[in-house]
Amino acid sequence: MPDLPLALGLDAGGSGTKWALLRGQEVLARGTAPPLTAALLQTGAGEAALAALVDALPLFPEALHAGVPGLTQGTPAANRVRDALARPFSLPASRTSVEGDLDLAYRTHLAPGEGVLLYAGTGSIAYHVGASGEVVRAGGRGYRIGDDGGGFSLGREALRRITDVLDRGEEPTSLLAAEVAAVTGRLDWDTLRSFAYGTPGAAAVARLAPAVGRAADRADGVALGLLDDAARSLAQLAQRVQARTGPLPVIATGGALRISPAFPTALKACCPGVQVMWKDHAEVAARLGMARLLL
Repeated sequence: MPDLPLALGLDAGGSGTKWALLRGQEVLARGTAPPLTAALLQTGAGEAALAALVDALPLFPEALHAGVPGLTQGTPAANRVRDALARPFSLPASRTSVEGDLDLAYRTHLAPGEGVLLYAGTGSIAYHVGASGEVVRAGGRGYRIGDDGGGFSLGREALRRITDVLDRGEEPTSLLAAEVAAVTGRLDWDTLRSFAYGTPGAAAVARLAPAVGRAADRADGVALGLLDDAARSLAQLAQRVQARTGPLPVIATGGALRISPAFPTALKACCPGVQVMWKDHAEVAARLGMARLLL
């Protein structure tokens, strides 16, 4: 009996890239690689991330589908990203496909026209795909403009609280400060400045979101307040989309919501009726890649 075909699915993002490798209809392996976005794929960091992904795979795929931030399917930019992803695996264009990470996330959780996806990862967005393919969105403008409620904003707010203490000439001694120090190493300004600005993009600061979650789990009042503020920001995004689409159900997902049980609890208080759930977007991407093989 010939070997069953292999398909690779990628759920790329600014904090990391989840991957799943299918053999036939069974997941052969899954893991996490360094961050990948449309912008990063044009840089040496993107090439290094792809090399790390290649090294992590036990076998090369015969098809690939990826959800990548910053993409609109079918555009010249999307075609360039598709080619960059296909190259390390020597895959033809006919067996390689890409779409925006939010389109992949939406199809994972909802059918077109069915509801509003509220996504909180490194950034944040509320996203609806209509029955005819039209998109209604709020947020998702990137860390320089918005993304309130996502991992970057939580890390940024934690740093603000700590540097406020430094500005008063005091030593940060809260539970939140201790959790941040466990990530950054120290809490002096030189260390925090190097941590926040030494790595381009949002990934470094977003790494502090789990520290906020751990402090909240230890009942740190400031950390719990940050989660409440983030939940309100996310709820507002969903409400902006619902104002245009009508009162559709809201499904919330994304890695930021995993940092503490207090975060989904706060979101449910701000956004009544929201369902918080997680599914494997990379596996769904792999199944889309497998479907190309079986056509």
